Amino acid sequence: MNNPSPYTPLQGLPLGKGDWVMNNINSMNVPEIIKEAAKKLRNNMTDSEVILWNHIKWWDLGVKFLRQKPVYVFTEESWLDRYIIPDFYCFDRKIIIEVDGSIHDLEEVYTLDRHKEELLQNQWFRILRVTNKVIEKDIKSVILNIKLFL
Repeated sequence: MNNPSPYTPLQGLPLGKGDWVMNNINSMNVPEIIKEAAKKLRNNMTDSEVILWNHIKWWDLGVKFLRQKPVYVFTEESWLDRYIIPDFYCFDRKIIIEVDGSIHDLEEVYTLDRHKEELLQNQWFRILRVTNKVIEKDIKSVILNIKLFL
């Protein structure tokens, strides 16, 4: 199959390397272990993730978000196929929302988060990080920030 255009229709941004494959993830065979990991995450959402999901799941923001959907990332430097499972993912706008609890303050988790962000940004994703505390205290401002990010 040929990729007919080097631009995404909604953003007008050039596609990243391997982007055609990533955008056609539904036609790929996601490894069963990745599918199971995503399902486990969907079934064990944090309170903050549930709060946010209840505000973004029904096209209320004009776009469709998926929760814990595996995203394919090809890493050219190591020639490895990887799947990253973000908290929330908008396919049309290539936006990922990550909900961060206190565990993300740990150095090793922080370092892993930055590495995943770099891989995703190399595929033209935009990432919005929101803390549990902000979601629980002021969900209205979180939704406003998401709208502005769109």
